[in-house]
Amino acid sequence: MNSNRSRKSSLTIWAIASVIILTVAAFASGVLVGQITAQKATGTVIIDDYGRTIKLGSEPKRIVSVAPTPTEMLFAVGAGNLVVGVDDYSDYPAAVKNLTKVGSIELNVEMILSLKPDLIVSSDLVPLAQLAQLEEKGIPYIILAARTIEDVFKDIKLVGLMTGHIDDATALVSSLEARVAAVTAKTSDVNLTRLRVFVEFYPMWTYGPGSFGDDMIKLAGGINIAANTSSEYVPVTDEFVIAQNPQVIVYTVGSNYNGTTPTTLSSRPGWSGISAVASGKMYSIDDNLISRYGPRIVGGLEALAKILHPELF
Repeated sequence: MNSNRSRKSSLTIWAIASVIILTVAAFASGVLVGQITAQKATGTVIIDDYGRTIKLGSEPKRIVSVAPTPTEMLFAVGAGNLVVGVDDYSDYPAAVKNLTKVGSIELNVEMILSLKPDLIVSSDLVPLAQLAQLEEKGIPYIILAARTIEDVFKDIKLVGLMTGHIDDATALVSSLEARVAAVTAKTSDVNLTRLRVFVEFYPMWTYGPGSFGDDMIKLAGGINIAANTSSEYVPVTDEFVIAQNPQVIVYTVGSNYNGTTPTTLSSRPGWSGISAVASGKMYSIDDNLISRYGPRIVGGLEALAKILHPELF
């Protein structure tokens, strides 16, 4: 794998990253374990996905989001008016286009400081050294890094908790859970024929075990051909994909569009004999729906399930 592809892939993964395994969230007056209440208190204590304890003395008034997914979550729970700066890749919803950009993998620390935030919200692929710089200046940061759709829902609730939008977050999660349930009610049938699936979120990169992408494929009623690999985000070879012989190939288009088409897939060495290629079962999917694990991930699940099981939808 050349360094250029590696960097591009890192940017793609970073642009999509930002999910959390919520271990504990606590108000100063009582601990919340994986749940949200309408309780009021003078402060909030949160343990993020890195096991860091963050105490917020009050609800933040000025937030800088340094990854696209937390940006989407903040706006989705009704806290968009608190966001004063975002990373270069945050492009949804439309309102973020008017916000100050603060960099991406390389953050503009000076620009962030000039915005006078009282909280930084990050994914798990932003360099910790830069976040530590901001923390040394008295600005706390929270890392969101979940690994399943269920964790995404906890993440949304956490964002609602820390911004004072608990009711909005709870309502949003309830609606998303209902949509997931509508999908899995059909795809969880034990008699369902599950096809081998290769989801390519960037050329020759796919989702491995423990990733939200692997979770999505399972919930959509498919079998991830990379489920037994050794990492969450997997660089693959032609030989690997050919050997796994996927029956369906799904590739991304959109903000990270990379020029992949059924024709380019078919022209890869040895790919013409792959079942999905030979049968023409190669489908595009919106990159933002399957590569960013925020509120829109449920739309990605719905789209993926329709691709794998059109007979059900």
